[in-house]
Amino acid sequence: MKIVRSVSSIVFIITATVLTGLIVYGCNPETQEPEEPTIRMVYANWSEGVAMTHLTAEILESNLGYEVVTKMTDVQSVFKQLQSKEYDVFVDAWLPNTHENYMREYGTDLDDLGVNVSGVQTGFLVPNYISASTISDLSAVTDTIIGIDVGAGIMTSAENAIREYDLNVVLKSGSEANMTNALIGAIKKREPIVVTGWVPHWIYNRFELRFLNDPKNVFGNAEKIHTIARNGFTEDHPRAALFLERFKMSDAQLAALMDEIQAFPTDERRAVRNWMQENEYVVNRWIRDLEPEREKVM
Repeated sequence: MKIVRSVSSIVFIITATVLTGLIVYGCNPETQEPEEPTIRMVYANWSEGVAMTHLTAEILESNLGYEVVTKMTDVQSVFKQLQSKEYDVFVDAWLPNTHENYMREYGTDLDDLGVNVSGVQTGFLVPNYISASTISDLSAVTDTIIGIDVGAGIMTSAENAIREYDLNVVLKSGSEANMTNALIGAIKKREPIVVTGWVPHWIYNRFELRFLNDPKNVFGNAEKIHTIARNGFTEDHPRAALFLERFKMSDAQLAALMDEIQAFPTDERRAVRNWMQENEYVVNRWIRDLEPEREKVM
């Protein structure tokens, strides 16, 4: 009987120990697989994309507790690096027209997290003092169109427009900064100029500009800006993905954000924090119930 009682006691002790271990294990957050803390954001050097990237990065870090790495590159590399999962998120995909070719090539390996800005537009932009009204009249205005970086979707549309309208002009590539500087310089002297432009853009808020009419619809109708992520991002970063799905801005909100960036061009963090203070209710709506949970002690 003593042997039986001893064995029973041993079995009871082992069982109780195992159960206790399971309870402790289940209550210890360190034993649960943690969410990957780093998010890698990639963007091209366009005003609205720079502004939205720095804003979302700041919210992800300061409000949601992530580490964020950002990288600026050309637009084709953006899509390649999302496809290869080298980077996670791009908040400036213009669809369905401007970045159509890139989505056709890489889209099966990407996830669309939704629209963040609606009613955006690209085309040939001119100051209001220019007499031309349609793209067909463009050759009478200038022999050069000031463009941006090679590979940008708007440059492909511009090349198509030159061909479709049989224009006797040269499309000059460069950067967004070169384009805006050329436009500002021409406006100051009231000289003729045509640029590849888009809205939303801070320069559109500063000067009286308009798009040349596009009766052949080469540039397409109004578009929307989407947030695009690599495959698997939502599973790896569920809170961040939900925030980015909620992240939507009005034209006025984005215009104010870009103005802040222009006011502090070397301190984007200060600029976006200023905007966040002025739009606290908007930020709170985006991050509702997504703040990191405090560690629970059993």
